[in-house]
Amino acid sequence: MLLTPILAMLLAAVATHAQFTGVISPKVMIISMFEPEGQIWLDKFSYSGLGNLTSQAIATPGLSMLYPLVFCTQSGSVCQLTVGEGEINSAVSMTALVLSRSFNLTQTYFLLAGIAGVNPRHATIGSVAFARYAVQVALQYEIDSRSLPQDWPTGYIPYGRAHPFEYPCITYGTEVFELNANLRDAAHGFAQRAQLQDAQETRNYRLLYSEMGPPYHTAVMPPSVVKCDSATSDVYYTGGRLAQAFENTTSLWTNGTGKYCMSAQEDNATLEVLVRAAIEGLVDFSRVIAMRTGSNFDRPPPSRTDWEHLTHTNQNGFHIAIVNLYAAGIQVVRSILADWDCTFARGVTPNNYIGDIFGSLGGHPDFGFGSITGGRKLRAAESWGRRRGVNRNVVSLAGVEMARRRTFGAKGAMKM
Repeated sequence: MLLTPILAMLLAAVATHAQFTGVISPKVMIISMFEPEGQIWLDKFSYSGLGNLTSQAIATPGLSMLYPLVFCTQSGSVCQLTVGEGEINSAVSMTALVLSRSFNLTQTYFLLAGIAGVNPRHATIGSVAFARYAVQVALQYEIDSRSLPQDWPTGYIPYGRAHPFEYPCITYGTEVFELNANLRDAAHGFAQRAQLQDAQETRNYRLLYSEMGPPYHTAVMPPSVVKCDSATSDVYYTGGRLAQAFENTTSLWTNGTGKYCMSAQEDNATLEVLVRAAIEGLVDFSRVIAMRTGSNFDRPPPSRTDWEHLTHTNQNGFHIAIVNLYAAGIQVVRSILADWDCTFARGVTPNNYIGDIFGSLGGHPDFGFGSITGGRKLRAAESWGRRRGVNRNVVSLAGVEMARRRTFGAKGAMKM
């Protein structure tokens, strides 16, 4: 029987480290979403001089059946997990990770590293983007585009509203996450040292966007390292109307601060788990970095239809996106390890709000309707202890949110 490289690696790692005991305290945890994103780290990391990323393989209950192991260097300084594709897989795998007794993640930097669709207005295929915001853009009502009023630009309508591009009056708490901007800036600077790859076929496809004029000038440029934000949607969308709608949603839901440039399927789910883990003191949410590389444009050039762009066009961006993911990411990992004692052990203090739309980690969000906790960090579950009956203090935040919804009328209260 022929073994794929990753299967052979998994079997060897399991055989070698089946008797793993002890707790690992990673300085960096790399989060990949599917096999090619993870495999590039396993293949290339040993050439970095930072150790062998397959020296330890820890089987962790609750991980994806496709990716049941967390890989770590012998020292435990760097680990890598592939969570699986889509919001559900990523949330379940991340929950298993943060609750695992095999790891102490209280000082760990999380590098969320995946490929993505790219907005040709702000970046190009092969570019590397570091996000301050992740926005769950498809968490809305949707009407079939064939049934819309003629002057409507999109069938997406925010919850509790009657028209597109209004702020939702019903919020679930996962719509927007804001990350540590100072850490994002540092990671962006480290990644600038990377030598990004390109390909002639990709250059040729980029040139088709020159017909779209100055707003799309970035599309025809070589890959670069940029600072712009990520949209999360389980639906793999493509096309000018959808992309523009979600670009507008990103701006609106971040009060004009967010700049949509990468489309992905997992970031908001992963970040929600990390917020909840931070409430419990299991992780430090100020130590999260969201990095995406563009593998394909999210909308076609003028010479292609949406359908042709999705199904009949090879943009030749997948390979360079994977290669550049590692090229930029290893610079971030290397820099964190090199400056651990002087800077990163104590953390990079944010000067912006960090957390979710509810204010769960304390402070006041600069988007949404403000903190539902009064600016206070939520108490860890352990601090409540075991109590008989219903404790009204525990459930009061649900009441706060429902009362806020009722201020918008029956539609807000009933979610219809």
